[in-house]
Amino acid sequence: MVGTGPALQPLADKVSGAWVAFARTGNPSHSRIGKWPAYNAADRPTMHIDNERKMVNHPDHEERLAMAQFNRLPMF
Repeated sequence: MVGTGPALQPLADKVSGAWVAFARTGNPSHSRIGKWPAYNAADRPTMHIDNERKMVNHPDHEERLAMAQFNRLPMF
């Protein structure tokens, strides 16, 4: 899913660094990705980690609203 080549290892370092930081401190922020704000239901801040990191509020908002209707369907 992420391909091959020289960009692969820096991406792996960012992701594994976030897991290590989270395991140690409860916060995934670290020097390779910067500050990762705590999640809250109002803004839904989400980190998209790729060759560049990007914070996104309310990712996939329209899709989430569309799928919410299925929670109201009767179960068989």
